[in-house]
Amino acid sequence: MAKIITISSGKGGVGKTFFSINLSRALSKLDYRVLLVDLNLTTPNVSINLNLGHLENNLHKYLRNEIDDINKCIIKFKENFYILPGSLDINDISFISFERLHKITLELYNDYDFIIIDSAAGIGRESLEALKIGEELFIITNYEKSSLVDAYRVIKVANNLNTNIKGIIINKVKRKINYIKIERFLGKNIYGIIHYDDNVDKSIENGMTLIDYNINSIASIDIIKIAEKITGKDFEETKNILNVLKNIFRWR
Repeated sequence: MAKIITISSGKGGVGKTFFSINLSRALSKLDYRVLLVDLNLTTPNVSINLNLGHLENNLHKYLRNEIDDINKCIIKFKENFYILPGSLDINDISFISFERLHKITLELYNDYDFIIIDSAAGIGRESLEALKIGEELFIITNYEKSSLVDAYRVIKVANNLNTNIKGIIINKVKRKINYIKIERFLGKNIYGIIHYDDNVDKSIENGMTLIDYNINSIASIDIIKIAEKITGKDFEETKNILNVLKNIFRWR
């Protein structure tokens, strides 16, 4: 049965979609079957970041009752890594059925180990629905004051919805920061940090996950550590086991 994790942020531009994509990829590399759902209905960016373009079968079509089977909208992106994309057509935003949204996780619950929800930023309707769906919530933020204040707003709303906030992810860290002060302000623990990394923009330009573009980059290592913390699995150990199994079956 899947663990459903929502990735949210108080504002755009803090790296929410980047983190959602790369956390999904890290989990898939740990040999988990992962579905990434682009639930940013007004401005879906997963397809854009990965150069997938507009896919005719998408989440919006399902939520507009134009497609009956949600599995028709899911694509396999990498081994163990599946994506439920949003529509890039602005006309598809209207006539969305949020009731159908909650059916998705019920229908797919037994098909994946993790369902990662890339929420819209802020606390609008689609963001609230993402907070309700997730069993666990990660809030991603930068350490600038305005970003932290917006993250605090999401925390307050999530608390009102009784959402299980797993922790805060601080992204684009360039210098030493006072983590204790941030935790006191937000009232939540910092689950992980991601250092600033020039490879991030390069990976997006190439339509790749950072982990596929440069697995040894500092931000890749940070995200892998977060995935290891979530699962309790060791990345290198898992990689070695999978390599051994591949070699065994290659010679059979």
